[in-house]
Amino acid sequence: MTKIYICGAVALLCAMAANAGTNNEINTVTSTGRQVSVTAVNPYIIKVSNHARESKSNESAAVNIHTPLITAQTTTAGRTRVLATSGGITAMLDTVNGSIVIDGGVPRVIGDNGMRRDSLNRKWVSVATMSNGAFYGAGERGYKLNLQGDTLIMYNKQNYGYTAGENRIKQMNICMPFVISDQGYGIFFDDYAAAWLAVENGTLTYSTEGKEDIDYYYINGNGSIANVVEQWTALVGRQQLPPVWALGYITSKYGYKTEAETRSVIDSLKRGGYPLDGVVLDLYWYGKEEDMGRLAWDADQWPDHKGMLRDFKKCGVNTVIISQPYILSNGRGADNFNYLSNHGMLAKDSLGGIHPVTIWVGQGGMLDVANPDTKAWLRDRYSALTDEGVTGWWGDLGEPEVHPEGAIHANGKTAREYHNQYGNDWSEIIFNLFQDKYPDTRLMTMMRGGTAGLQRYNVFPWSTDVSRSWGGLKPQVNIMLNSGMSGLGYMSHDVGGFAVDSANPVDPELYVRWLQLGTFSPVLRTHSTVDAEPYHYPQQEKILKSLIDERYKWLPYNYTLAYENAAKGWPLVRPLNFHGGNVTQDNADEYLWGHDLLVAPVLEQGADKRVVVMPEGSWVDYLNPSGKIYTTGDSVTYQAPLDVLPRFVRLGAFIVQADNKMENTGDFTASQYHIYYYPKTGYETSGMIYEDDHANPKALEQNQYAIMTLNGIDNNGKTEITATMQGNYPGMPDSRNLTFTVYRVNNKPGSVVINGKKLSARKWDYNAGTGSLSFSTNWQSSKPMHITVE
Repeated sequence: MTKIYICGAVALLCAMAANAGTNNEINTVTSTGRQVSVTAVNPYIIKVSNHARESKSNESAAVNIHTPLITAQTTTAGRTRVLATSGGITAMLDTVNGSIVIDGGVPRVIGDNGMRRDSLNRKWVSVATMSNGAFYGAGERGYKLNLQGDTLIMYNKQNYGYTAGENRIKQMNICMPFVISDQGYGIFFDDYAAAWLAVENGTLTYSTEGKEDIDYYYINGNGSIANVVEQWTALVGRQQLPPVWALGYITSKYGYKTEAETRSVIDSLKRGGYPLDGVVLDLYWYGKEEDMGRLAWDADQWPDHKGMLRDFKKCGVNTVIISQPYILSNGRGADNFNYLSNHGMLAKDSLGGIHPVTIWVGQGGMLDVANPDTKAWLRDRYSALTDEGVTGWWGDLGEPEVHPEGAIHANGKTAREYHNQYGNDWSEIIFNLFQDKYPDTRLMTMMRGGTAGLQRYNVFPWSTDVSRSWGGLKPQVNIMLNSGMSGLGYMSHDVGGFAVDSANPVDPELYVRWLQLGTFSPVLRTHSTVDAEPYHYPQQEKILKSLIDERYKWLPYNYTLAYENAAKGWPLVRPLNFHGGNVTQDNADEYLWGHDLLVAPVLEQGADKRVVVMPEGSWVDYLNPSGKIYTTGDSVTYQAPLDVLPRFVRLGAFIVQADNKMENTGDFTASQYHIYYYPKTGYETSGMIYEDDHANPKALEQNQYAIMTLNGIDNNGKTEITATMQGNYPGMPDSRNLTFTVYRVNNKPGSVVINGKKLSARKWDYNAGTGSLSFSTNWQSSKPMHITVE
């Protein structure tokens, strides 16, 4: 089928008539009476609608661009209408049978034969692709990275205690009907209902239990996965800048049961010298398990919760508390259950009564977050608790974990139709609260359920109740990568593992290796039922403390990744081919942390080495940067004893790190950096660092930020570095104390010159053993700085 489409398209383009025009849409009514339209959403995105004539177009809950922003070129040649965008897309519509070819440049070509069918109580659509390569994304998928050859269930599902290799983690907590081809294009089927997506033999077949015909979107990345993700998140929404504390270390447990226990944990971490930015309180803050839905502090166990929240905040610790989608009738949430039930604010059955829900701790009802009254009731409670000092929110069980199929919601949707959307609508309640009442506060909401567009509500998802075992550790890279390419740039995991392996409840080696992965994950949050905190492992204390210190040292780099996520939708964790190249992975056990760092965690028990495959480019060992250069596709057996996390730096990179010891991210300052330069001989390269006041949620929209750009070139023993600063923000320092370390300096230089002034030899240090040169300077950043080493 694809070959026929492509040949026909080429012939058409060679013989098009000259009756061209400008419009953003081509459409037709086919010989069978179907209404077909192809719309240019922006230069890189095409929307395809194919509906029965009597049906109405489905209003999208996912798409964030509601009004087409561009004008495309349109042409008619015989029975074919053509739409072409400036972003390299040509779409050809057969006005008789409704078939479509969308060409984003070979091999980014798809064909749609125009046929739609209803069978097995589902609506179906298929598109043929030109290649049989890899497909990624589809939300949270842990069983492998490349989804080719699989049928993906689109119905959010919890998998308690999962491990690598289990078939059940094909279907996880956040499902999205969106996939990215390794050829650099994406397809989104605009549907939230229970559905299936078959990715087989170059064909994508989507079938849904939803009532409406399916629209889909073609996203052209012109061969780049990074470009696809940028356009995908432009379509469905991006996350705002995070609260900077969310990038620090957060402690969590199921659960801290009392105020006294929680204070003791914070004190122990601080006495132990661990930096700390947050604490997460599980369900015991409101009492016992059966009190779910109470949404009020248990005064017996938390006698001075307001004072506790104030005290934590004073020492830089932010408090996140849990809530769930259920209101139980068998505990101290019964008053809320009765009120919500009497006012029709819980999910109903087919007769209009409250649909009962049974979960592991009792019975009750399910909050109907499609109901405006329920939203208002929840918002009031979240607002009151936030006013008391709660800093962030944790939405648990939000797949929803238990969602009776007979339930009907206020929007008229059944559980099968609304299930995936539930987490988005729940997250939106908290997001809108902060937008309206706390517009100057950045939001962190932990949420484990939802679907396409979830990230626009400032959600920090995690991979839920993973097994506390080596089998639980292994799929986390796959999960972060597929989720990240789906728009969830902050997908992370319970560091250390959650669901305890009864045969081996405490494994110090596993904890160290998991914390190594967590240090270079979007959120570093330890969580378990036993021994969650690092001080429980005194023999490994030096390693663990150095890892958490490392997290803070990388804050300037990591905060710049947060900027890239907010500005472009790029995830912090990226596949090896994200920025180009042909090094692909079917199963991922290494990844790019931003553009310039390759992280290869050790995931096997007892391993003291591992094989690392190099992405596109030239790379050096982070721990020995003046050593051997590795290039695209090189396979390296790397020695990795327990205290070593294998990492490689891209040649040409500038890695900017904090140059001060921190107790929390409140100590993170733009006035003091250590800049490491890894020159690539003969090439001019650049890097950048993003800065703002760490507080304004709308810093980007209001242009209250600054970008430091670093350019470098190394030629014939002469190294030049230029630094410039553009932009401004409240509290921006006038000057910066900068320490530079330049690697791969083969001989002791004769001079170091900064803005025409030669540094005294006593003010720089050359280390022949590491091939590095270090020096410090104070930079008045209103003017460019030029450094010459030769």
